[in-house]
Amino acid sequence: MPDRRREILEAAHALLAEKGEHGRTGLSVREVAARAGIGASTLRHYFPSQGALYEAVVVDAFHAQVSDLRIADATVPAGERLAECLQQFLPPDEEARPQLAAWLAMYAVAAGPEQSGPARSLLTTLIAQGRSRVDAWLALLQEQGALADTGREHLTTLLTSTVDGLCLGLLAPGSTLSLAEARGMLREVVDAVAVRREGGAQPSSG
Repeated sequence: MPDRRREILEAAHALLAEKGEHGRTGLSVREVAARAGIGASTLRHYFPSQGALYEAVVVDAFHAQVSDLRIADATVPAGERLAECLQQFLPPDEEARPQLAAWLAMYAVAAGPEQSGPARSLLTTLIAQGRSRVDAWLALLQEQGALADTGREHLTTLLTSTVDGLCLGLLAPGSTLSLAEARGMLREVVDAVAVRREGGAQPSSG
């Protein structure tokens, strides 16, 4: 039996890839339904509105881009594993750095003076997804005895805020911050506050 929801999301991803930047506002329920080979009424059974469909597509893309990597591998220093996972929230390379403009634009539309309700809902969902993933990484380190005794919720907020600050620093006009430096700074924060220095997995010095 086909996974209809998965087929709809894949059809939407394909259309967004074709539309590029215009896809953010031009994702049509009828177009997605046609690409998936179903009727619009069937699509609405899974996604009642265009906003619900787009939010599901964005969340799906988030999960495809942010994985657990080696976080469970206790043979790798805890700081290295956690920093490696967190670095997925930064651009993968210097060529992708301009994509941060879309991230900032989402914040502007969701929380700016002319904020949009749907955009605010989408941003709230994405922030929750990011926090949930970081908290899961910290929970695993906690189970392994590798997490600092700072409090998981506090560390989740600290680390996600650090990532946001580094992204803003990379995007700022005239910024001299390189992606390599941003990654290094993130590692410094992880080693300083998030991993245990006595017992359990030790942070590496590299």
